[in-house]
Amino acid sequence: MTRNTYNELINEVLMHQSVTERLEDFSGKNRIELDNELIELILDLYNDDQDFPYQKIRKFSMSDILAYLQATHRYYLTKKLPEIEQSLLHIFSKYGQTHELLAELCMFFNDYKNDLIEHVKMEERAFFPYIKKLMKADTGELSQAEIRELLSTTSIKQFTEHHDSIEDELKEVSQIIKRYSPVERPPMPYRVFLNQVEFFELELRKHAIIEDHVLVPMAIELEERLRAEL
Repeated sequence: MTRNTYNELINEVLMHQSVTERLEDFSGKNRIELDNELIELILDLYNDDQDFPYQKIRKFSMSDILAYLQATHRYYLTKKLPEIEQSLLHIFSKYGQTHELLAELCMFFNDYKNDLIEHVKMEERAFFPYIKKLMKADTGELSQAEIRELLSTTSIKQFTEHHDSIEDELKEVSQIIKRYSPVERPPMPYRVFLNQVEFFELELRKHAIIEDHVLVPMAIELEERLRAEL
């Protein structure tokens, strides 16, 4: 097996683990059950998002898409961010606080973590509840008056206009490391940290793609249909 083939296999295993692992509630008692075809499509999206047939995912229910995205939020906050922080603490314990690179990385990552948490909280506090209300309206759980009030005060457009690309900020990590290591490769702990961050950036990018190209178009279509029925 060539090194490239081996690396591809490792990446494929990591992708599969990453996608399926978030479906656990981390207590080991409950698991979000999603259609296997949906999981396979998400894995395909992780492998290659160029010319991806988003309509294949849109055939699944909005509740399934939303359940996956919310599980992803929990996964990020309870597992991925703590793992990256642990790597940073390991570097700190090894190199101490006098290391200029370490100081800048710590400051950047702390600011980034706060931005990401606020981003997730906004979606969980406002965006996703609005989607759930749209779904309730679609199933007849809201009155005409309630639907009219909902659509007159909120819209998907309001959320998408203020939807930051939070994953783009993570590119700064590799730039910081390269700035302090222009010739020699950075020490192993830094490379581990960088690999974690780069994989997390990929994670966030795929998450954003599912939101922007699957959930949002489905929600806009539902909004338009509900308005037409008023």
